[in-house]
Amino acid sequence: MLNKKTILLAAGFTSAIAAGPLFAKDFSYTYVEGGFADVEVDNDDADQIYGGGSLALDRNIFVRGSIGNLDYNRNLEFDTVSIGVGTPRKLSDRSDLVMALDYSFAESESTNPVLDNIDIDTLTGSVMSRTWLTNNIEGNLSAGLAYQDVDGDSDSGAVLGAGLRVYIVPQFSVAGNISRSFVGDYDTDSVGLNARLSF
Repeated sequence: MLNKKTILLAAGFTSAIAAGPLFAKDFSYTYVEGGFADVEVDNDDADQIYGGGSLALDRNIFVRGSIGNLDYNRNLEFDTVSIGVGTPRKLSDRSDLVMALDYSFAESESTNPVLDNIDIDTLTGSVMSRTWLTNNIEGNLSAGLAYQDVDGDSDSGAVLGAGLRVYIVPQFSVAGNISRSFVGDYDTDSVGLNARLSF
């Protein structure tokens, strides 16, 4: 499944890049977005959909949040909610460094009593770079440390990610991203696509 979506991601970016260059400008931290991802936990595949947004309170701070669903297609799914706060720092005319703290909550739904009503609380501190690679392509690299509690059992670990965002017009963009989490007993890999409308 990951290979199919990687091919789809590459094809989408090829067509988006062909849309033509735009002029790079300051990064926006006020936007709405939605997307989907293929998630693999150990050898179990899941499909994730989500929607969310961010609101810049001023030039130095923003708040963000999202809601979503993670479906394992085997009588198990999780409803997810996340909220966070962050601050961007300008490194150069083409790059920002974003520091953020996010809290997420997930609750399982299953007809199997053993798998039903599992609560997962996660607190993540992260840094991410936003860099104009060309006049209409933004590159991202991220790293973070997450603390996770699963029904009273806690663990922590690193979260790494990378992505590319292509601006079709200055306000509308599409992005592809990959991430890997080393929290808990199993590594989690994710490949995703999203669309964003900035203000």
